[in-house]
Amino acid sequence: MLSGRVESNPNMPQKRWRAAALSTMLIAAVLLAACGSDTGDNAVAPTGEPTNSVAVSPSVAAGENSGTATIAPADTTDNTLTDDSTLPSTRSTNPSSADAQQPPPPAASTEVVVWWPVDLYPDAGSTAEVLLLDQFDGFRETSSYGLEVRQKRASGLGVILPTLRTAEPVAPGAMPDLTLMRRSDMMTAATEELIIPLDEWVPGDMLDDLIPGVRELGEIDGQLYGIPYALTIYHTVYRASAFEEPLLTFDDVLEQEPAYLFPATPSSGAQVNWTVLLQYLAAGGELVDDSGAPYLDEDALRIVLEFYAEAVELGVFGPDLLEYSDSDEYWSEFVANDANLIGISSMAFLSHRNTVQNVELAAVPTTDGTSITLLDGWMWVVTTNDSEGQKRARAFVSWMMRINQQGVYTEALGMLPSQQQALRSWDNVPYTTFTQIMIASARLVPSAERNNKAAVALQGAVEAVLQGTPVDQAIADAFNHMESS
Repeated sequence: MLSGRVESNPNMPQKRWRAAALSTMLIAAVLLAACGSDTGDNAVAPTGEPTNSVAVSPSVAAGENSGTATIAPADTTDNTLTDDSTLPSTRSTNPSSADAQQPPPPAASTEVVVWWPVDLYPDAGSTAEVLLLDQFDGFRETSSYGLEVRQKRASGLGVILPTLRTAEPVAPGAMPDLTLMRRSDMMTAATEELIIPLDEWVPGDMLDDLIPGVRELGEIDGQLYGIPYALTIYHTVYRASAFEEPLLTFDDVLEQEPAYLFPATPSSGAQVNWTVLLQYLAAGGELVDDSGAPYLDEDALRIVLEFYAEAVELGVFGPDLLEYSDSDEYWSEFVANDANLIGISSMAFLSHRNTVQNVELAAVPTTDGTSITLLDGWMWVVTTNDSEGQKRARAFVSWMMRINQQGVYTEALGMLPSQQQALRSWDNVPYTTFTQIMIASARLVPSAERNNKAAVALQGAVEAVLQGTPVDQAIADAFNHMESS
């Protein structure tokens, strides 16, 4: 900004000096007025509600900002998500003339910075997105803090865990206050001291209503590092018209000979499919020994392989089952009644539940009917060591974990909430009752176990049996693989 300084000249007549001073002051006043009336792109927005960055979404075209939640791509030449995507407020950025005449509200003291994983962000324009953005706005309106939420990729550049590793040493100011992580990433982040323990941080009442068995999802060796938020389990769905009772045991399946499909090929990043893993665990098997080394239990392996061998003989299963790695690949067959029993995740079932009627829920068939499932999900984790940042993080998590907010958002998203009252608030009462029972029997299998050489040998043995290899040979090959790898 220009400032005018006037020095007196003893040789200048007094009147001329006064005139020069007055002239200079007038010029300065005009310049100051021009600076104060800047309405260009660099003008500072009122800070009572944070300035809305134009956010990006993987594939949503830019639209008129008329008060609806529109997320425009950051690069119109490429539909891929940029490394960071700032989510907008649902409020219009074009205030009316009446609003413009009102004095700006007081500025928020500081902002909560959240990294939101793309995998957990709803489809653009969906009910879930509208609800989520509305919750963000609600926090901005009721809290003394501002809010910046940035999307982070699930793979490639900008992934949350690797970005935390690289940003913290060189640019600690670019770190978020908190983010959401799956259990496998949370365990790695805790080991590398990228996140903080939460036992002394979390409000006690935030954990009181967790569904029994869920708290352990956020714990490592008894210490809390993550607050469970959105969950996934695995189970089966069957046609009620096809079976009088659910098929819960291997003998039930062999007797009824259902058209049974499940993802026999592991999904990306896994070494054993979840159906076989659950059946092996239910038969008493483990993937590591007491020292943590890869381990195969021969008795449990034989029980599982003999079941599949008999099912292959009956025509229940065959090598074509290995064509499936995701339930979406055969859901249409279930809808068409070409399959009457399928394995599915809770998220996949909830996304498809309105496309088929007359279905029932059950656990995965096991040797003795023991109910078992795998529990996974997203946890809130705190990444800042700054005490003020931790206060901001606690305020935001407390807001997002409110019963009504977690309930409506997770139901719209198609993931299970971590709190009992939030789950009970859902309209789908039969499913919420079923999932609470299943979560009580859930196993937490670390990623390192699901991907060790015992898991590889287990998957390979089942694949061999599906392709006609005798059980004894498949077992021998599995242990040979364990010894040679």
